[in-house]
Amino acid sequence: MGQVSNQLTLPIGLKDTESFASFIPGQNAQVCSHLRELLRQFETDKNNNWLTYLFSDSGLGKSHLLYASCQQAELAGKSSVYLSFNEKQHMQPDVLQGLEQYRLVCLDDIEKLQGESAWQIAVFDLINKIKEQNQSCLVITGNQPPNKLSLELPDLISRLSWGTNFQLYSLTDTQRQQALMVKAQHRGLNMSKDVAKYLVNHWQRDMPALIESLDILDQQSMQQQRKLTIPFVKTIFDF
Repeated sequence: MGQVSNQLTLPIGLKDTESFASFIPGQNAQVCSHLRELLRQFETDKNNNWLTYLFSDSGLGKSHLLYASCQQAELAGKSSVYLSFNEKQHMQPDVLQGLEQYRLVCLDDIEKLQGESAWQIAVFDLINKIKEQNQSCLVITGNQPPNKLSLELPDLISRLSWGTNFQLYSLTDTQRQQALMVKAQHRGLNMSKDVAKYLVNHWQRDMPALIESLDILDQQSMQQQRKLTIPFVKTIFDF
């Protein structure tokens, strides 16, 4: 991605629909504002927020915000890269070498590096290089605040505490409904408030599960040429 040569083959492709516009912030408006301001630094010589750390339970939008940040950087003509340590079985730690050349580096799921000393050292080295060169912004996510991560390299824990830390908070049911409707719209689907409310009330309430239900409905509505109505949803999920 972007303007750096020898580009990486990413284990997970960036999703065009995972933008800031499609993110329902809820109590996380400050995080969105911070990341947007972070990207504006690309237009100046300032780099005051070179390290940002986001933490929360799974399914609250950390990956979405990383996708959105990369997308906005690319639209501004700046190089970016996204890696998820959830996919580390497909990579070697040396994949991190040279990432300091990118203007925006997003590293997802750092908790997955528990027990992986080579990976932890590689991340530690990358953080130091980015800090020293002061030309890039680094955004890292985890499931705990830095001092509660089960990582064995104390210096890495220390480095993660250097930056601006944000905790992400879950959405209310009303906000989940809004998020479903926005995501459906981005797919070209027309989802009413009643259908969104019905799904939230009868399906699992975490967003990944709700998005999975939307994937199924998207596919079935195309195959059957049906609109998203409550009776149609009932036939698909046998509620």
